[in-house]
Parts: sequence; C-alpha cells; structure tokens
Amino acid sequence: MNFSQDNNYSDENNIKDEINQIIKPINTQTVHKICSGQVVLTLAVAVKELVENALDAGATTIEVKLKEYGSELIEVIDNGGGVIKENFAALTLKHYTSKIKEFNDLEFVETLGFRGEALSSLCALSDVTIITRHSSANIATKITYDHNGKIIDESSAPRSKGTTVCLSNLFITLPVRRREFLKNLKREFNKMCQLLYAYCLISTNVKITCINQLSKGSKSTVVSTQGSHSIRDNIINVFGAKQIASLIDINTVDPVDDVLKEYGIENRAGNEKPFKFVCFISSVTHGLGRSIADRQFIYINSRPCEPPKILKLINETYKQYNSHQYPFVFLNILTERNQIDVNVTPDKRQIFFQKEKLLLAYLKSSLLDSFKNFPSTYDLQNLDIFKDDKKALTQITLNNSLKGLKRSNSNNNEEGNSSLLDAFRKKPKVDNNQVKVNDLKLIFGKIDEKAKRDIEPKYQKIPKFDDKIETDLEKSPEKELKLKDESKSVECKFTPAKPRSIIDGVIDVENIPKYDSKDLTILKEDSKKMLDISLGEIRCRIKKRGEYLNQAKDEIKKVLFRAEISPTQNSTAEQELQKQITKDKFKEMEIIGQFNLGFIVAKLKNDLFIIDQHATDEKYNFEQLQANTILETQNLVHPKSLNLTAANECLLIDNEETFKKNGFTFTIDHNAEPTQKIKLTSLPLSKNYIFGKDDIDELLFILQETAQTICRPSRVRQMFASRACRKSVMIGKALTHSDMRKLVDHMGEIDQPWNCPHGRPTMRHLVNLDLIKSD
Repeated sequence: MNFSQDNNYSDENNIKDEINQIIKPINTQTVHKICSGQVVLTLAVAVKELVENALDAGATTIEVKLKEYGSELIEVIDNGGGVIKENFAALTLKHYTSKIKEFNDLEFVETLGFRGEALSSLCALSDVTIITRHSSANIATKITYDHNGKIIDESSAPRSKGTTVCLSNLFITLPVRRREFLKNLKREFNKMCQLLYAYCLISTNVKITCINQLSKGSKSTVVSTQGSHSIRDNIINVFGAKQIASLIDINTVDPVDDVLKEYGIENRAGNEKPFKFVCFISSVTHGLGRSIADRQFIYINSRPCEPPKILKLINETYKQYNSHQYPFVFLNILTERNQIDVNVTPDKRQIFFQKEKLLLAYLKSSLLDSFKNFPSTYDLQNLDIFKDDKKALTQITLNNSLKGLKRSNSNNNEEGNSSLLDAFRKKPKVDNNQVKVNDLKLIFGKIDEKAKRDIEPKYQKIPKFDDKIETDLEKSPEKELKLKDESKSVECKFTPAKPRSIIDGVIDVENIPKYDSKDLTILKEDSKKMLDISLGEIRCRIKKRGEYLNQAKDEIKKVLFRAEISPTQNSTAEQELQKQITKDKFKEMEIIGQFNLGFIVAKLKNDLFIIDQHATDEKYNFEQLQANTILETQNLVHPKSLNLTAANECLLIDNEETFKKNGFTFTIDHNAEPTQKIKLTSLPLSKNYIFGKDDIDELLFILQETAQTICRPSRVRQMFASRACRKSVMIGKALTHSDMRKLVDHMGEIDQPWNCPHGRPTMRHLVNLDLIKSD
C-alpha cells in the first residue's frame, strides 16, 4: 500500500515537472519590466531620452532641472509642439510612435528617437508626470501615469505651449539598481553632464540649460548655451573661449593611395565624396592638446554616438604629432542615411557603416593633410640616463633640435664627450639595464676610445627578473651558496631539478618508464600484427601505468607556481602570486638569506621565493608617500581663473579636500556665473616638477571615472616614485636578518606588492622543494 502511494506521489511529481518544462509566453507586465531595464541603464540615458524627445518636437528652448543630482527629480521643460489630447494614452505605451510605420522607414529616419520605447521604459522605472499643451489647446493638461504606462489621473494645469516631463525616484522599481545608483550618484551625474554636452554642441539655434538643486536649497548651473547659430559659439558657451582658440578645422580630402592600400581598398569607383566632415580638433602643437581624453564628441548625421574605431584612429593619428596629449574632438560625419544602421543598440549610441573602411581612409587622410604643416615631437628612448640630474629632454622638435645635434656630432670634439662623462660620474644611475656605448652613439655621435674605456667599467649589468637569471643554481649539478647573516654565515646547498616527465600538466611520453619487451614477439603477416603476451601481463602493466599516473597527479597538485622567470610570463607570474600569496602569508615566510647583495631568498612551506630588495622597498615607500604626503604649496600673486565646465566646478567643490592634499587651493564664489566660480590660488611646490591646470583636469577625470580613496595626478606619482627610489635600499647593500625580515613584512602591508612604481617585478617564485626531493 505504501509502495503504491509512493508510486502515485512520484507520478504526480513527474507530471508537475513536465508541466513546468512546457514553453509558455511571458506575461506582458514582466516583459515590460525586463525590456525597460535594458533601455534605460543610467541617469545619463534617462536625461538623453527626454532631451531627444524635446529636440524631435522642434523645441528651441530646453531646460533640464535636477534635484539632488537627479536622485529625487528629473524635469525636462521644452517649448516644442506639445501633445494633442488624442495621443495622451499612447504617449507612454511600448513601441507606439509617429516616427516610422514600417521597417524600411529606418533607412530614412531623421529624428533622434523612433522606436517608442523611452517614455514607456521610464514609466516602468520611475514615477512619471507629464504636463503638456499643444498649440491647438487653450490650456495645458497634467497627466499622471502608473508603472505600466496607463493614465491614472488627468487635470488642468497652467503652462505655455510645450511639454514638461517629470521623473521622480528613478529606478524605484529595481531596488538593486537604485542602491547602486545612489551609491555612485555624483559619478552618474558627471557622466550625464558629459552626454548632455554632446547635445549642447550639435544643437544650433537651440538654447539648452541644465540646473542642479541640492536639498540645502543651493542651485548650480551645470551648462547653458545661448541658442547660437554656429558650432563654434556652442563650444565657447560650454567650454570657454580658451578652448576654441586651440582648435583647427579639418577639411575633407580624398584618401591618398597609401592610406587606401592600408585599408585594403584597391579601386574606388566614382569621384563623388560619400562622406563630408564638420570637424574641429586640437592643434597638434604641444601644449594645445589635453592631458586626458575627456572632450571627444562624434556624430553621424548630427546624431551623437560612440564609434570606437573612429575614436581610436583620431587619437593614434594625433599621437604621431603630439605624443603626450589628447585632442579635443568635434566631428560630425555627414553621409547618406541609407549608408548607416542606427538601430543597433537600445540607446542608439552604436552605429554600423556600410563603407566603414572607406570612411576611415577618408578621415585619416583628412587628418594627415591638416597636421602636415605642424612640427612633430618624439621621445628619445636613451635620454633617461640624465633622469637623476633632471636634465632629460623628453621631447625634441625635429625642425630645430635635431639640426643642433647633427652640428655637434660633426665636430667630434672632446668637450661633448667629457660633459657626457661628467653627467655619468656626478650621479650614477642604478638601473636594471646596462648602459651601452652603442646607445650613446645614436644620440651623441662618435665616442673616442678613451671615453669608451672610461664608461664601460663603471656600469655592470645588474640581474633582474626581466632577464633569465643565470646563477650558480643553474650552472652546475650542485653548488654551495653562502648566505650572509647578522652574526654567522649559513651554507645552503641547492640541487637543480632534473628534467621531469611532467611539464605544465602535460605528460612527456618519452620519459615514461619503459618496460622490458624481451618476451614480446611481433609477427608480421601482411597488415596483421600478433603480440605474444598474456592477459595477466597486460593487467599488470595497466596497474603499473595507473600507479604512475596517480603519482604524476599528486606531483601536479603540489605545483602552485608554473610561470618561469621571463618577461613573457610576467602577467602569469603576477596572477599566480596574487592568487596564492595573501597579505598574512608574508609574515609566515622564513628568511633564508641574501643573494648577490640584491635579492632576498625566502621560504613559504616548501616553496622558495626570490625578492628584489630595492623594488620591494621602493613600492612600500611609494605607497606610504601616496597615502600620507600633503604637498607644500606656492601661493600665486594673482589668482588664476580655471574656466572649468559647470559640472567639473561642482565636482571640484565636492572634492576640495582631495585637491588640497595634492597642493592645490582655490577661492570659490558660489554666486558667480558658471565656469567662473573657481580661481586657483596656489600650486604644489617642487624643485623639479612644474604643476598646472593639466594636473587639475587629470584629477577631475580620475574622480569622474573611479571612486579611489587616494587620487594623485600622474606627475605627483612620478615625483613620489622618484623620492621612493632614492630613499629605498639599493642593490649592492648587505642586509642583516632583521633588515630582510622588515622588508618582507612590509610587503604584507600594501595592496599590490608585485611591482615597483617603475614596473620592475618585486618577487618571483624560484622552486618547489618537494619536486627537487622527488627527482
């Protein structure tokens, strides 16, 4: 009876499982929520969709109002055509639109929006209220919608012709996304501003204003254009007159043969230009570019987009002429609408081109043609020998400086050579690279034999992890290595491992133990082979092979570190160390001794590690300087106006303490006009580094992109790296046991101890002692 009941219960479960596996349609409300979360991802996209609707409605004035950076309220007010009463219900329904009627219409769409998703998705993610008045209506109507886009209330309201869309509590229906949005609110706000700038620049004859109001009651204008007729005026309104002064026009030119060949285009039919560019870009003259790539705006037929290949081409071409900066870019690509596909992603930021390679060829040729009259700047790779004297010239203008070098080389006098030697003797540089006389010849021309003899003995090659270390451990089967200690000398014997049959988890068949085959008789008859062997012997051999493989598996399990000490395996080695060595493991390491007055040999369980004493101390000192140093400041005689964007002004005010820690101080006038609120009053003080607005821009960019607790501009990091290098333990210094213990313990106190600030590895795995014993 019980068995029968169990059987019935099992059958019922199977029926339920089968029913659950039946494919059924998802209900409409669930589909609406799923799709809406994919259309509107961020605050920037929400504002973008509302601004695009206003532009499509023919508005000449658009006002964006935010409360608490958009977390409480987003309001977009326009003076467009308004909405007729018959469209109130369809306004927020999914895929309801007047822009297209069938799929083929996409080839000729002229509006920014066309799929009827924006308002519907925003209803699903927030509380939406719309106030609108059509030109044919006597009074405006206030409409409240639910999360499904259905009207729940209508009432009369005062306003002139146009539409106001209010979004309250964005992402309220998605708790996880709402929490993430509030957590990164200011970063989301800055990304929204960056996207809004794109519409401010391209929209001529349209006045766009954005205002943010805080809960304390203070208001700040983020951006404000004046409805100008030209792109240049819009650039001035958004980024200031100083920005426009550094820009040059790019004229559209036909691609040259070399560029066509580069992109694999052999023959181009027709003489008409399929593309036309409206482009303003920073001059390649050094100092007129930007330290970061934060102002680059690309449009296709006046539609803002993000084509990665085009951005990459522009930056790479610009770097050929100005290797240290990024350009400001405004590029509007005009082409036939049937040559592009704008229906690629829900936010319409990605666009496909029918003739992408030809477009890139046109763009590259146009850039090269505009840049050709400017002098190029290059880095000389061998000039870092002067770093410690602060005499290094990182750039040489080919038109002037190289001519001077050639003239000095033609003289071949001894004065130039002696001054070079004096530079070496004054402050010799300890580096992991060998100074080569041939390298010097490339820069300074001929060096006489006396100079050569004088240079070479003073610089010996110092072992580093980027070369394959050739030590006594590798050169003989058994060598004695003397390791120095505070009071005694310890002798350790290292026996290199013999070639193993297991390398990186792959079994080497050639080294598998061979078995005696005397009793195997092979008879060949045409294509047949006969083996005279018993079944028992086969079983025995299978058992022996199984034991061998099990032993091999045990050996593989012991091997935690497989990367070799080689430049090609640096990233793999770092990943292994990061995975296996946690912060607490450094205190557990046993100090074996010092090797070659440059490296510490340490042991953790059965693994030996080699640690670069200079690199590890340098990384620790660098991190301490990063965290604790407050730079001294130099007051300016006259405060300097920075002409920041309104969004960056807000970001700087919110992070003023970060700038003070880096040595920048400001006076802030909250009542001044946007872009004029902040003036620089002091700069960081350093004997060998010059700081300026580029460092402020870089800090603002870092604060926009990341949530780092310690933010330093790259020039400050370079200064700290130099200081850390000078105060760290040098190669060639004998260390006591306590010194080595201190250095290893310090590695457990920093987050990423695997590389020094200059990129030199600090630690590598040497050998597993178990594998040596097994051999």
